[in-house]
Amino acid sequence: GIFSGISNYGGRMGDLDYTADDAVLARDALINSAGMAAGNAITLLDADASTANMRQAFQDMSSRVGPNDTFVFFFSGHGDQVVRPEGPEAADADGLDETIELYDAAIRDNELRDMIDQIQSRMTLIILDSCFSGGFAKDLGSAPGRMGLFSSEELVTSLVAVKFRAGGFLSHFFREAVEDGRGDTDGSNTIEVHELGQYLHERYVREQQSKRSFVEGPDFGYQHLVVDYSGVGPDDLLFQLH
Repeated sequence: GIFSGISNYGGRMGDLDYTADDAVLARDALINSAGMAAGNAITLLDADASTANMRQAFQDMSSRVGPNDTFVFFFSGHGDQVVRPEGPEAADADGLDETIELYDAAIRDNELRDMIDQIQSRMTLIILDSCFSGGFAKDLGSAPGRMGLFSSEELVTSLVAVKFRAGGFLSHFFREAVEDGRGDTDGSNTIEVHELGQYLHERYVREQQSKRSFVEGPDFGYQHLVVDYSGVGPDDLLFQLH
């Protein structure tokens, strides 16, 4: 997998709390609980999370990932929306591209799609914990074996999960599902597509129903998880737990 988190933007954008930690913790959860070899992870944090390094990481992974592998792309940091120079199209009828903001520049939704298309894996899991990330679903979905987890809807910002000392709720809930085995709802020591989706949806709902004084910014009730299942089946295997 490729795990990227940016807390220190070097003055290009406002700094964020805990987002670099999110990437490390998600990576370590997969190493410690889901059998990923440490050498199979590329970690890009803060200044190392440049557009050049990200493109190189995907190029490296494209030659390493095989048709029996699960590939994970994880990002926690700023996201934005920008006007498309080409104007509206079918995937972006509003005329806007969503972005993930790396240390030096943005990567647009269609650019990220092209990078991910290089990976020929059995299963690709995309996790974006960033503002407006739900808009990526239109560009990244609809490919066989591909599942997307996005921290908020297309027009909605994503909040810092101060309560959990995490950069985002999705980051924390995903780590919780894997590291603590909570996503294994049937006790089979595996996490299937439907189990992870169900667990994350339920965790978002429970957080919405809890006390809301811990959040910074708008009411957490406006933030909803977006899951794209278009390329996977409910019983497809994501992780074998160890």
